[in-house]
Amino acid sequence: MNITQIHKFLFLIWLSATPLLSFASAEEPVDYYAPENVRKFADFLYEQGDYLRAADEYQRYLFYKPKDTEQIHYKIAVSYRFGGKTEQAIQGFETLLRTYPESQFASRAYYQIGATYFLMDQFDQSTRFLHEALPRITDTRQYAEAEQLIGLSYLKQKRWSEASEVFKTLQASDVMSIREKAVLYHDYAEQGKHLSTRSPFLAGTLSTVVPGAGRLYTGRLGDALASLFTVGFTGWQAYDGFRRDGISSAKGWTLGTLCGIFYVGNIYGSVISARVYNRHVTEEFLATLTVELPY
Repeated sequence: MNITQIHKFLFLIWLSATPLLSFASAEEPVDYYAPENVRKFADFLYEQGDYLRAADEYQRYLFYKPKDTEQIHYKIAVSYRFGGKTEQAIQGFETLLRTYPESQFASRAYYQIGATYFLMDQFDQSTRFLHEALPRITDTRQYAEAEQLIGLSYLKQKRWSEASEVFKTLQASDVMSIREKAVLYHDYAEQGKHLSTRSPFLAGTLSTVVPGAGRLYTGRLGDALASLFTVGFTGWQAYDGFRRDGISSAKGWTLGTLCGIFYVGNIYGSVISARVYNRHVTEEFLATLTVELPY
């Protein structure tokens, strides 16, 4: 028995759950291809979390009932989103909006597209899309949820000040759940502003003055000592070569060139070290962010 047969068997049990349906099923066999049963089976699969098969069944239902499209198109797109087919989900929502711009599902569809981009880690795209869509979102709750998602996208992009402003505004929202979360997210954004990060410019400057000092500033003691030793040793050997053989010293020029390369590399490495340090700190901080998207 394959998975489809198992689903149909479970669906038959579900149809027979009430005495009335049991009696009807005893009178005549279930027509799996009847449009109403196709839709019931699709709804059953959706409720069971088998979203991609549910999308296929909703598509089959549309074949029989092509006029019953708005809600079905929305459920197909949502099924693709929950099933991990993000590109198909976005295409589905966009098709719904193009075909039925005044649909009762339009506000949800705009939000869902932004949420899908968010789940794909395309936070900048999510922010830009929702900013453009806000004037067309007519439902008060979904408008507030879209603003909240914009703020969350700012947080994910480490744009702390912009996120803070969004959540400060949402603290006056008419939607209680949004208002409560806005307080928490606003505090989170404020903490993000004051994370203990390192300045790449200062790290480079320190290593310009004393080789390895910039690495020490970012907490990399081993790298700091290695830079100090490498630059110091090659510089000392170059000096020794010039002192003994004069300006034509092969040893002096060779080790002097290496010293210069190591010195510049020490400065550049310190700048990169500060950036890596900052990325590590912010990623650890963002890992504590809990996001629960509606719908």
